Amino acid sequence: MSDEQNIRVDVDPITGEITREIEPTEEESAEKQLWGKNPARAQAMRDLMFNELTEHIESQDIPDDKKWEMMFIMAVNSTLDLLFDSPTTDVAMETSYCFDNMLGLALANKKYEVDIMKEARKAIEGVDRSKFKSDEDYINAVHEFEEQWWDMGQPALGMRSPNDAIYETLGKYRLNEE
Repeated sequence: MSDEQNIRVDVDPITGEITREIEPTEEESAEKQLWGKNPARAQAMRDLMFNELTEHIESQDIPDDKKWEMMFIMAVNSTLDLLFDSPTTDVAMETSYCFDNMLGLALANKKYEVDIMKEARKAIEGVDRSKFKSDEDYINAVHEFEEQWWDMGQPALGMRSPNDAIYETLGKYRLNEE
């Protein structure tokens, strides 16, 4: 049992029965909340919007080969509306910028057939620990290198920097505009 885990003890006031439960760690709770519930969320969203979207698409004069694409776009748009309407405006704004950057990263990965995050990890792992006097110096050098790496031309990206590749990719959708 990990030191981070807490044991919750409950006593039933009527029967006196004692139950013990290991409470999940903060990381386990976050994983369950952020990703573990997504299959159930998808089913709930289906119940919320699938019939209405289907009826709307069927009522439109759209070629059959475009109906699935339209359904997808409408479903994603509705999902994003729900996502960004739920938190406070400042949290929603920050979330939208983060979402756009992750979307840009995924699109740049697809465009250049590369995993930019994997390339960044490989480059960072190349920083030689033995060249630094202390762990602190090494950690500072790794952080500085990582910051610089995102603005350095990379062969896998046609000598564009990762930041530029992401920014250019987002430009196609006007997601890099303020």
